[in-house]
Amino acid sequence: MVIRYRRPSESVRKSAEKLDDLPPPSIEQRIQATRVMGYVGGALFAGFLLTIGYSVFENSKTIPVDGTVVSISSDVSGTHNGTYDGSRLTSYWHKFRFTDRDGVEHIADSVGDGRDTAFQVGDVVSIGYYPDDATKVRVRSWFGLWKLQLLLSGLGLALIAFSIWSIKEIRNEEQPTD
Repeated sequence: MVIRYRRPSESVRKSAEKLDDLPPPSIEQRIQATRVMGYVGGALFAGFLLTIGYSVFENSKTIPVDGTVVSISSDVSGTHNGTYDGSRLTSYWHKFRFTDRDGVEHIADSVGDGRDTAFQVGDVVSIGYYPDDATKVRVRSWFGLWKLQLLLSGLGLALIAFSIWSIKEIRNEEQPTD
């Protein structure tokens, strides 16, 4: 296999030469850029707190029961006029059969997080139904409910920690060593 690289255009070469002529960033500029990374991490972590708060709020409005998966439907995005465009994303929705606390059987659609491919028709799943609208249920699986929040918090905390560590390292560079 032969890998071929395109030669940079004349304008790209001139831009690179201009960048080479720039002085290196000052320590204060490097610290400021690193702080921005920490702010982004803080925003992601705040997003975690907001989304987990919303999920806890929504789950608190439901009544937990066990439900049986009765059907699974899917929607494939990434198609345009029936033609696949290369960005395939499949979303799954489940219908559950459950009996509410009054003994009435319902069939309801899943809403919110937790629309997972792990469930098959006939599986018994922990769900929560809304007492004022038994046509909607929320899946109560721990990872299914919290995976977005875990991703946001982990990424946010990693950026914050890296920012703090980087600022410490940059400040250590400015101190003369004897």
